Amino acid sequence: MTEKKKLCVSSLVLGIVGTVFSFFVPAVAYSCSVTGLALGVKKRKKLSSSAGIALNITALVIAAVNSVCGILMTIKMFGSEDTEEKE
Repeated sequence: MTEKKKLCVSSLVLGIVGTVFSFFVPAVAYSCSVTGLALGVKKRKKLSSSAGIALNITALVIAAVNSVCGILMTIKMFGSEDTEEKE
């Protein structure tokens, strides 16, 4: 297996792992997806590299949405305490 093929497969595997973890643990998804995206862009002439790039971008988007939703839920939970105390 050549080095180019190894990088393409690594990008694909990191994209799959990042996509799975993006729903539950966005911190793991960020680290896997950024690394996988860098590897995929480095060797983007192969088909598996294109799939790896697409999966890594998808994982980053899902992880970002998950993080924003978590932040908004936290603000909503702790922001509602002030209105209940005033009543």
